[in-house]
Amino acid sequence: MFRIFLLLFTLIFSNFFSQKITGLVRDEDGNALPATLVFNMETEQKIYTSLAGEFSIDAIAGQELRFVRAGFERSSKIISAADLDSKLIITLARDAAEIEEVKIVRLTGDIQQDSKNLAKEDRISQLQQEIGVPLPPEKPREKPADFKKDVVGNLLNLAVSPQAVYDLISGDARRMKTEYRYEDMQDNIAWILARVGDDYFTELGISPEKTKAFVQYSLGIEPEISRAVKARNLAKVLLYFEQTLPKFLNR
Repeated sequence: MFRIFLLLFTLIFSNFFSQKITGLVRDEDGNALPATLVFNMETEQKIYTSLAGEFSIDAIAGQELRFVRAGFERSSKIISAADLDSKLIITLARDAAEIEEVKIVRLTGDIQQDSKNLAKEDRISQLQQEIGVPLPPEKPREKPADFKKDVVGNLLNLAVSPQAVYDLISGDARRMKTEYRYEDMQDNIAWILARVGDDYFTELGISPEKTKAFVQYSLGIEPEISRAVKARNLAKVLLYFEQTLPKFLNR
């Protein structure tokens, strides 16, 4: 009974005297790190840094705050009495395991040999750029009819396509565009999930069963992610995830 009373007293005491600890999380170059997990090891309260890398969390002297972000080494801070009246500056070091070796590949002119030296993902595109061959379209698709281009634009030339008019009236053009957008989104989701492991999303506070929902949500509210996927720029995709994460968690 005494232990229960002591535990309750401790919890009440901690909550009563806890203060807001504010601070900034940045990398070694001084850049703010948004969407960094800030976790109070004693109270288990967790928050994420803002887009400016700032945070505010309840804590008292002696409690440990832990800072976690994908691609960076974890950092811990034991709150002191002096920290209660000052703004914390937390610097996270980049995780050496996350930094991939940069390789410069010199093309020899022998396509068979060069294709073996290039990464599988960029093999075709880089070779075609080097030898001046244009890239083929990603998917052979029927072009949906457009009212301005296929009807209004051709009225003066008397070259209106009956099929275009039918597609617009029947709704086939609209359904086709919707279907293409859905296919593109599913392709983009698959491309991202094939390259980003569950550990990354877990450290952001997203459970495995919600990972696909987060990626789909991010693609829906930030069109630049789709453009980054098309450009095969994974780093840019992850940068936009940092911006969409707080919105997803606070829905």
